[in-house]
Formats: sequence, C-alpha cells, structure tokens
Amino acid sequence: MTIRTGYWHLAYCVAAAMGLGSISGASPADRSPSFARALYYYTGLQGRVLWVDATANLDRVTTREGVADIVARAKNAKLTTIVVDVKPISGQVLYPSSVAPRLSEWKGKTVPDFDVLQAFLDEGRKAGLEVAASVNVFSEGHKMHGQGLAYARPEWQSVVLSIRRTLRAPNGSELRIRSSDDPEEDGVPTVQGADYVVWPASTPERSLAVVLEHDGRVSGMIDPALLGDEPLMASEDGRLLVLQDAAREWACTNLRAGDRSTFQAEGKLLPIVDAPSERVSAFTNPLHPRARKHAIEIIREIAERYPVDGIVLDRMRYASIYADFSPMTRAAFEQWLGRSVSRWPQDVLDVNPIPGEPVRPGPYFRQWLEFRARVISEFLREVRQAVKQVRPEVRIAAYVGSWFTTYYGVGVNWASERFPVSQPWATASYSETGYAEQLDWLTTGCYYAVPTRERARALGASEGATVETAAVVSTRVTANAVPVYAGLYALNYEGRPDEFSAAMDVAVKRSGGVMLFDCSHIYRYGWWPLVSAAFQRPAFSPHACPGLLAQIRSVQDAVVSTGAVDGVVGTLPAVPYQPGGG
Repeated sequence: MTIRTGYWHLAYCVAAAMGLGSISGASPADRSPSFARALYYYTGLQGRVLWVDATANLDRVTTREGVADIVARAKNAKLTTIVVDVKPISGQVLYPSSVAPRLSEWKGKTVPDFDVLQAFLDEGRKAGLEVAASVNVFSEGHKMHGQGLAYARPEWQSVVLSIRRTLRAPNGSELRIRSSDDPEEDGVPTVQGADYVVWPASTPERSLAVVLEHDGRVSGMIDPALLGDEPLMASEDGRLLVLQDAAREWACTNLRAGDRSTFQAEGKLLPIVDAPSERVSAFTNPLHPRARKHAIEIIREIAERYPVDGIVLDRMRYASIYADFSPMTRAAFEQWLGRSVSRWPQDVLDVNPIPGEPVRPGPYFRQWLEFRARVISEFLREVRQAVKQVRPEVRIAAYVGSWFTTYYGVGVNWASERFPVSQPWATASYSETGYAEQLDWLTTGCYYAVPTRERARALGASEGATVETAAVVSTRVTANAVPVYAGLYALNYEGRPDEFSAAMDVAVKRSGGVMLFDCSHIYRYGWWPLVSAAFQRPAFSPHACPGLLAQIRSVQDAVVSTGAVDGVVGTLPAVPYQPGGG
C-alpha cells in the first residue's frame, strides 16, 4: 500500500473543523485534544493488532504450519500487525539467544527447538503484515511453575511488602482471612465488600455467613439456609465473610453477634518468590543494575538479529504498590529525596488492616510514586536509545492497563508528559514522568465485558467499566503524543460473539485501533469469521505512516498549551482496576 505523507495539512484541516485551529479564539473546552483520533478514524487509518501469547499458543507457534496458519488468518481478517510474545513471564525466550535462557520445557512437555520469531517474520513478510516482538521486561520467573532466571539470581528479585491478615476474636483466637483484592490462597476465606450478596442456600450446616462492621465488629451470624427468600448483604461500609469447614467451626466456637472482633494485618518484607502478593510473575527490581542491564540486552539482541517492525514492552513496571522495598531501592530513594527515611517502609506506606481499604500513605508516599515512575520512564529512555542505535527503524511500543488513575500503583505514568495529572496522590511534578512521547504506539488493556456506556446504562452497570470509557480515557491522557489501540480480552466475551463484535467496533471508534488478546481465544471460540466481518476494508496503521506522528505532535503544540487541563477527562466515569493488561 502506498501512503502519501501530506497528513500534516490534513491534521490542521481536521483541527480547524473541530474548532481547534486558533489558540487565541479557542475556549478551554474547544481545545479538547481529540483531533488525532478523529483524523485516524475519518481517513481510514487504523491499527489492528493481534496478540500471540507465548505459552497460551505454544503448540501452535512452535511449528511452521501453525505460524503460517495464524498469519494467513490474520491477513484474511485484514489485520495490520502481529505481536509475538517471545519472552514470556518465565523470562525464557522462544528464539536462539546468547543472553537469555531458552524455554525448553513447559508443563512437563519438551518445547521444540524452533525459532518462533524468525518463523513469524518469514510468514509475515510474505503476507505483508507487520511483526513486532513482545518481551515481559521485568518478569524473570513464573511462580506457578517455578521456572525462570529469578530463581537463579535471587538478588535480582523485587522485595515486596507482604500482608498477612487475620480476624481476631475477643478471646484472642485468630482466623486467617484475605481481602478480595489480595492474592487468592487455598483455604483462606475472603472478606467481601458491601456489594456482595449471600443468597439463600438449600442445604443447612454447610456454611456460615458472618456480617461485620467496618472495624470488624460482628453484626450477626446466620446459616444461609435460614435466609428464606431474602438475600443477605452487609451495611453500606460493612463486610461479609462466608465460612465453610474448619473456618465455619472456628466462627461457631469463637464469635457471637455483638462481639468486638477486630481486623489485624501484619506486613513483612519478602523476596517476591516467597511473597503471596504476586501469584504469577517473579518480578525483578527495576533499579537493580544487573537485572536492568539483562532486560536491555535482550531487547537490543532482538533488534540486532531480527528485522522486526516493532518491540512491545510488557510488564515494564513494578509488581504492585507493595514493591520494591529492597535496601538498594531505599538508598536510591533517599538520595533522590535528599533526606533519610527513618521508618521503612511505613514512612512511604503501611498496610491497612481493614480488608478492601487502600494502603495507608506515609509522609513520603507521593514522592515515592513520582520516584518509581521516574525509574520506569528513564528505563524506557535507555531502551529506546539502545534499539535506535542498532536499528533506527524499529518502533517502540508498550502494553499497559487502561485504569490510568490507579495505574500509579505499579510505578508507571503512561500519559503524555504534557498531561497535567491532578490526582490527590500526584506531586506537582508527577506529570514530568509521563512517557508517551517516548513511544511510537501504545496499547491499553480495555479489559471490560461491557462494550459501550449505553449498554452499561441498560444493564445498570458502571459506565467506567466499559471498553468505551477506557478507550476514551486512554486517548485523552496521552494527548495525541502517540497512537493508542484499545485492547480487548476475548475471554470476557466467551459465548457472546455479538458483544465482542460491538467491542471491536467501539474500540476503533474511540481509539486509533484495536488489539485483540489473545490469538488462542479467537481459535478456541471459532471467531476468525467474526474478526474478518469486523474489518471489511484493508487499513494502514497510524504508527506506520512516515512522519505522521511528528506532524500530529506539532499540531498538538500549536493548538494546546503545555499543561492545559483536559476538561473532558474530569467528566468521565472512573475506569476501575481490572486484572491483566500489562
């Protein structure tokens, strides 16, 4: 496909048509930075990305026939880009490497000695599709399988503030519990929030529902079989525990209605391999020089050896809000802060004993968030420099979660550095950590089971937990610095093909394109015809148009002053956290 490069003039035309062309005559509302998305949509520019997860597709991607079939189906569906996961969570790679260990065994099966990346490049070139390599940057081990370099290099591991929760009865006896947003633990009952409903049970003496106040005091206890026709809920700020087996017996022995039981929580610093707070990925410390160097060496090696169109950075972040609290990070933070931190980590954050409540911020909490975001932004700058030195044409992309206002918890600010982050947790200089300008394209996991706000209203559901809201927020906070492709999790739509079609439609209307996660689900559900039907005409990715991104950024500079508040973002519902998504 031949693409002319006269988009700069076209961008100005679109901007003028939307009331953006004159700084002096535009009101703050008129200077809403949405023109790039409109430009992409109305000129037919559209990123259509298929994500191929390494382990979920392992049997298929380790044969030439399997790779050829994926590429042929992607081409038939008029997709533009295939992202191949070549360094999965375990940190082992799917190509011959002199830097990283090879994935040779998975779930008890031998993995063929097959260059997955080269096979996709060979087939992709014949089909005229872009091929990008994805790496899980700071994940160097899979905890569920005990594999990865993190186990051989324990000094690289992130140090996590791990939480052990209990409910203490008045007699001092304790029951292990977990918050609904804590990692699952076998046999540990979950404290549910006020929106949780206990329905009447048909069999008595199987379970016990314990209704708790916000502070843990027992409001009441009942066997769900005795509820009759009425379901049970906690008070507005209360909690619910549904107990079975030994936990049920503990409550019957140690609790009574009206008891002043209390929630207890103990924090302990643990290497991530030993901490239950991250169930899957064994993250390294993004500040550890050897771990950092290793990550960059892998990325540089891919760029040197393979003519990929792009490198996508996944899990380029901290494990959670509870990481990293190693002595190395403490020293670096104190140096950056310009003073010592006497209580570590309590002066940064402390655990909240009440399940479901946010962490307790310490006096340096906001500075800590900025510090971690700077670590990641500076790492990305190093990655970009390393890649451009060996292959300047390779595009750098990232994969993140779309819940921007809470994504600070993993130490990342993926917004534009021009976007003013005016959240209570942000310092005045937090916006400087925005890294969108360092990318050539971005995909955000808009992983919600409801496609549109209209559909959410009809269901009585949150409008924030929709693909539409997540996509709009993603494009607004990046402020035209980079094309954004809304990511869809096909698993959310299992058995609902029409809703998945609606999700693809709203993704391309509300962002610069769509990312389909994951290839394995499209096969499993037989949805290739569905994807083909969604894209009737061929498209060209915005990030692949020579010079277009620089021209759009120039238009942004012309029509929106640095730090100008985006009035639309404040009117949108909050995009809630969703598991997965970078």
